[in-house]
Amino acid sequence: MKIAVATNDKVRVTGHLGRCRSFLVYETNDSEILKKELRENTFTHHRMHNEDEHEHHHHGEGQAHSHQALVDGLNDCSHVIFQSGGWRVIEDLQANNITPVLTDERIADEAVLKFLKGELVTKEDNSCDHH
Repeated sequence: MKIAVATNDKVRVTGHLGRCRSFLVYETNDSEILKKELRENTFTHHRMHNEDEHEHHHHGEGQAHSHQALVDGLNDCSHVIFQSGGWRVIEDLQANNITPVLTDERIADEAVLKFLKGELVTKEDNSCDHH
């Protein structure tokens, strides 16, 4: 199984999924990390257009927001771990068989190991509903 973790520094789980600099992609078995690779985030609108970290991307009434590039970039992963993200990206991940896992866990390696053991505390209320 492959698990992606949103990160800005290659160590910690980052806040907003759409603004992370990269993804650590872990290849795992049922109990351990076998391999880890870094994928630069060239997938999300916020990173592709170098939006300011504190600037929000707003959608006009009726405008669609496609997360297809993100889905395509992580399509070999069954799960993606991050701290927060908009409801649209969460729904798009789920619709494409990628399970979003929102957590307050700080260290990426620990988050993956806790996830594999069934010990990762998830925070579904970390999703943003204003996107």
